[in-house]
Amino acid sequence: MKKAFIMLPLAAVCASQFVMAAPTDSQRLAQLEQELAMLQEESSYDSLSDRMSINGFFTGKVGVANNDAGYNGYDKDADFSEGSKLGLQGSFALTEQTKIVAQLVARGSDDWSTEMEWAFLSHDFDNGFVTRIGRLRVPLYMYSDYLEVGFAQPWASPPSELYSIVPLSSFDGVDAIYDFDMGDVAVTLQASYGHADRDTGAALGEVDYKDILGASASFAYEEWVFRTTYYQTTLDSKDGSTFFDEEDSYFAGVGLSYDNGSLLAISEFAVSDVEGQYSDTESGYITLGYRISDFTPYVTYAFLKTTDDSERALPYEPAFNWKRNAYSIGTRYDISSNLALKADVTYADGFDGTSGGLSSNLDSLGSQINEDTIVYTVSFDAVF
Repeated sequence: MKKAFIMLPLAAVCASQFVMAAPTDSQRLAQLEQELAMLQEESSYDSLSDRMSINGFFTGKVGVANNDAGYNGYDKDADFSEGSKLGLQGSFALTEQTKIVAQLVARGSDDWSTEMEWAFLSHDFDNGFVTRIGRLRVPLYMYSDYLEVGFAQPWASPPSELYSIVPLSSFDGVDAIYDFDMGDVAVTLQASYGHADRDTGAALGEVDYKDILGASASFAYEEWVFRTTYYQTTLDSKDGSTFFDEEDSYFAGVGLSYDNGSLLAISEFAVSDVEGQYSDTESGYITLGYRISDFTPYVTYAFLKTTDDSERALPYEPAFNWKRNAYSIGTRYDISSNLALKADVTYADGFDGTSGGLSSNLDSLGSQINEDTIVYTVSFDAVF
């Protein structure tokens, strides 16, 4: 009796489980209908074609300079690879708020090897906040988000006096974006944190950009957009080089644009500061353009100068003392809604005895070779 009493609760439990495991046909049907309803709700936003999108862009560019000082990577030999690129960007929606975005870019200047420029997971909180994690664009400039997409830019090439100061276009990390309206002004705030390793060329080797931290803010009112940004990082040389040894640096910039559909005006100004022997700079540009049917002729004035020449040790002066002015005239012709042809002539001078920031403009003794340079560029840009 004692043994039977002990076994009774276990039997009761097993019986209870048996009853629960053996629902009636009507119960099974109700459960299946409920599961089907849940699946239909989840897949209302559904097929792969609804969740996935793929876009691309292409730039075919040719440039030639009038001397070996060159400009934007071009010299006296016409070059069809420098500046040419092909990109594919895909996104896959995991839910209505969460998606994965990746951008692959192959550049002619890198023998068309493919590099992952973007690869991030983003989540939209439906209240103006968006967070992203992965490989992201460094939002230093007004055209940072469209840096690779030539079709989205008015120029054949963005002014290198400003856009080439920081040899870093993306980083690995996280950011947060908040969009809201302040009266008639649309405001976008963005904050980022991360790091990056980049090969910056034979002279400086691979550099570790540690603790990239910064924020930007843009304000759009009718035809006007104002943008400001500040980012800082710590530079540390790798591959045995000691040029950067935990050197703190920062970049601060402002930009203003006006576009009423006919008149286009864009201007940006930035300062950069790097501890040690590397160049501190001031740079900027102003572009004016006017759309006439499918043509957008434009002119640009840009400048670049180093601001710490007196603090640099003599062996580093030829390579890191820079000064130049650049004057561009060009036009964009919109062939169709996704094709554009651009032509540009840029004259650069005002080197003031320096290389002008053009590495090929120094001889073996570190002396300036040319006092000015001209580069001719034709670019074909497409998005698809």
